[in-house]
Amino acid sequence: MKLNKIWGLVAVGAVVGLGLPYKIDTVYYEISDEKINDELCLVILSDLHDDAPEKRLNELSKRVRDLKPDLILMPGDMAEERNHQDRTIALLKTLTGIPMYYTTGNHEEYRWDLTSLLARFQDVGVTVLDNRAMEVPVKNTLLEIGGIKCRRGAGEYSPEEVSDLFHTDGYRILLSHKPNWVELYEQIDADLFVSGHAHGGQWCIPFTKQGLAAPSQGLFPKYTSGIHETGKGKMLISRGLVRHYHGLPRLYNNPEIVVLTLKPRIREGEKES
Repeated sequence: MKLNKIWGLVAVGAVVGLGLPYKIDTVYYEISDEKINDELCLVILSDLHDDAPEKRLNELSKRVRDLKPDLILMPGDMAEERNHQDRTIALLKTLTGIPMYYTTGNHEEYRWDLTSLLARFQDVGVTVLDNRAMEVPVKNTLLEIGGIKCRRGAGEYSPEEVSDLFHTDGYRILLSHKPNWVELYEQIDADLFVSGHAHGGQWCIPFTKQGLAAPSQGLFPKYTSGIHETGKGKMLISRGLVRHYHGLPRLYNNPEIVVLTLKPRIREGEKES
């Protein structure tokens, strides 16, 4: 083999090696809103895909608990379609005592035993919000948290059907797995949409957050992470927790725990004390 080919392979190996997911990021966001009366800490866990061997499970659990969240939101694919899910259940069990709210992702919807899986989630303290919403008072703030099942396409829902899940003037949060349903979200009367699914674009251009590809979005997708303006509200997308997808590792795109701080916003005419 010629020397330049050897050096070429070394360079490729270095680029790949440097980009592998060696750690889990903790990423922080803030949103201020007039409906929020107290500072609240929400943790978003998404797209674990049962990828939680014991050492990683213990790290995830400790890091989440150390954040002291008021609640945990899980917009799908915490489980896989084939595995037994004992790792996911073990993680959720360690978080019992923190209010957890969840709706399904596409991989959970593939399961023939979905009803049994959801019962296991509920047994460890997870509230399943598939096509329903509920009032969640936290401190002096009223949240209304809803979720919709991960169906094949956004066209299987009407905006009116989803908006009608909500019945209060509280801060409305909708858990919905797919961020590419943005045209549906723009027509829904909610304040915050929480999604996952895109895995941050799987491979990112080094030192940027631009992913290479995502399901239903194709090459160089727009909706893979971060906060986006969406109709009347905002959409927050988690890059998720899984390190590999069908054997394909992430590159320059670490898994993440998302921490969202909801803060009061001074209403017009009021003065800060």
